Amino acid sequence: MCPISFCIQLSFLILLLIYDSQQTVDPVEPRIAIIGAGISGTSAAYFLSKTTGLNPKIDIYSKDPVGGRMATINIHGFDFETGGSILHPRNRYMKQFAEEFGFKQKKGISGKFGLYDGSGFVYSEGDWSVLNVASLLWRYGFSLLKVNTLIGDMLNQFERIYNVQDDGYAFSNVADLLSAMDPSFNLMLERTLEEGLKRVGISSLFIDELANAIMRVNYGQSTDAHQFVGSVSLAGAETGLWSLRGGNKKIPQALLNTSRANFYYEEVEAIHLNTDGRFSLRFKQNDEMPSYDAVILATPVTNDTSSFGFENFPRQFHFPGRYHQTICTMVQGEVNHETFGFADASSVIDDIFTTNRTLFFNSLARNYPVDMDDGGGDAPSVWKVFSNEPLTKEELNILFSSINETYVIHWKAYPEYDGTISTGNFTLYPGLYHINAIEFAASAMEMSVIGARNVALLAASHLGVDIQDRRAQSFHIEL
Repeated sequence: MCPISFCIQLSFLILLLIYDSQQTVDPVEPRIAIIGAGISGTSAAYFLSKTTGLNPKIDIYSKDPVGGRMATINIHGFDFETGGSILHPRNRYMKQFAEEFGFKQKKGISGKFGLYDGSGFVYSEGDWSVLNVASLLWRYGFSLLKVNTLIGDMLNQFERIYNVQDDGYAFSNVADLLSAMDPSFNLMLERTLEEGLKRVGISSLFIDELANAIMRVNYGQSTDAHQFVGSVSLAGAETGLWSLRGGNKKIPQALLNTSRANFYYEEVEAIHLNTDGRFSLRFKQNDEMPSYDAVILATPVTNDTSSFGFENFPRQFHFPGRYHQTICTMVQGEVNHETFGFADASSVIDDIFTTNRTLFFNSLARNYPVDMDDGGGDAPSVWKVFSNEPLTKEELNILFSSINETYVIHWKAYPEYDGTISTGNFTLYPGLYHINAIEFAASAMEMSVIGARNVALLAASHLGVDIQDRRAQSFHIEL
């Protein structure tokens, strides 16, 4: 028999070996930097954090508050949307986020709208919905039905991307991602919305009035924009649009919290490629230069929106194109009913869309607080005006008979869709990605999330994760 002290030591050693054998080695935690804290940056962090086998450490840097272009402004104790305001009922990712985080949809009202050409209304809704439909059909005929069918078909093709991404397929450039939805989408980038609608027999009256007005309110541009973004814009005029109670910016904040990413109020000045293939960030007001295994740009980087430096890369990066200036003017006051030919202030309709490209404003719409249903509560009378240039005092006086408060927000909201700029690349260099390249196809919240998931898949693959679902057939078979 062994001495008692030896037996105790042996038993302790055996227990130690058993305990040690049950421990798992912590997986390597790749460090990922995301520059930009809007919907694209925070959703990229969310998708990366959900990637099986990755276990990343994520840092998000932004000189702006979380939410980016999804923003609100407080007017006399009430918050109003100033940025991304509406969501489509078939935006799968945004609906899933709202459901996952337990957010309630805000109940909207079907307000009356009119099409104003500068001298009067070419169309204006009344109190009877049946008469409104009949009036639209009388003016635009079968073009209205054709466009409705076209947009429905496009949305069916668009929705293919969700299954493609669920199966783990990712694309290094925007053109390939659009082809995964439908090959025809890239052709839509090569012609204007006006050309595309005329090809299928849509009337000039519909194009000049309704389509043009919808482009002006959604993108501050005209039917000269390419057909793909124009079709996205037309889809944004359908029924069933929704927003979040409390403001749409709640989603990027929830995505950030769920991802457990670290958020830093820092302006990144340059991205440096290290000799070991990793990346360092240089800040505008901070001497630290942290290193990362991957970097994701989730912000516009055109010459008019950014002055990023790219250091020590084997080639220069070019980001052609520019972003469109949109001025959002929030006015607490009363609309000048005489300007628009209404009998009195109570007769003014809720949404005035303009058809004339030379007018100084694109749209004028009644606004309701984000934390109450439209038409409810005792909120101040607030109107939102979209224009391409800041409104002068004289122009404001044309639109409003009385003004209590005015708030002006300057947005570089979306690209100029002039048809001269092709879509770019998500992959700039192995480990370096740019989500916002997708905006030159169309800028919308759901598009940003689709771009973010694509880049999250690319980054995960670069970091050694097998991203594809082996049970799935190639998406090419389905197409």
